[in-house]
Amino acid sequence: MYNFCMTIYIESFLIQNLIINLCLLRLVEITTKSKSSFFKITLASLLGASFSVISAIFLKNAIFMNILKIFCACLMLIIAFKTKWKGFLFNLILLFVYTYAFGGAVIGLSSSTYLTEFGVIMSSKINLGIITLIIIILTYIFQLVSSHIKSKINLTKLIYTLTLHLNKQKLKINAFLDTGNRLTYMGKPVIIIDLDSYLHLTKQNLIEFYTSKTDEISLGTVAGLNKMKIIKIDSIEVNLGKKKKILTEQYVAVNTTNSFKGANYDALLAPNLI
Repeated sequence: MYNFCMTIYIESFLIQNLIINLCLLRLVEITTKSKSSFFKITLASLLGASFSVISAIFLKNAIFMNILKIFCACLMLIIAFKTKWKGFLFNLILLFVYTYAFGGAVIGLSSSTYLTEFGVIMSSKINLGIITLIIIILTYIFQLVSSHIKSKINLTKLIYTLTLHLNKQKLKINAFLDTGNRLTYMGKPVIIIDLDSYLHLTKQNLIEFYTSKTDEISLGTVAGLNKMKIIKIDSIEVNLGKKKKILTEQYVAVNTTNSFKGANYDALLAPNLI
């Protein structure tokens, strides 16, 4: 419970708490994708805001206040979301995490803060309405970030760790499982690696790479045909989590473009090699 040393009206306090609760429940919904509706979230937010007003006026015992706070949070989640027991527990944890995260932001914006037996007392020159607006903005920022994180997580699931072995040299790199990679050579699928990884594995420089005589393979792109040098690796160890797969006499093509620049992987793995 956060108490602000400033003159506020009950109506403003109720509306501001309603908006903050809407943001908190919205964050839980974004994170867990729990089934809900705007009406349910608004109703649950109104309940939480009403509790904040009642507790600020009538409740003085800190222990009783915290017990009612947990009960109110549970009731809010029951009203807002239709979930099973595990989903409810996860939502409850997230609700308190986001609540105290916002609380920490409010404390950071406050000019002075001190603890009492009834809660945290903050003296701030910043209007509570401005703080509410900041929380709304942070909610939308979090929504944008979370969608980006979700896509990153999905991509990460397609990244495998490879250990390349060649002439007693070995190199560990990340490879992206490219479902569109159907490149083959001599009837075998080909792994595409970037130039820097190849130079590091073979201990060659750029001059040695471009002057060396090796077979080439063409890869069709929207920009035209991209010719790549192709070599045979002694073995490649693919980390599949609990088990590993060994690929012997595996062909790799060396990509000399900037396709891997800025990515968290250095190779493209053919799906039929997993």
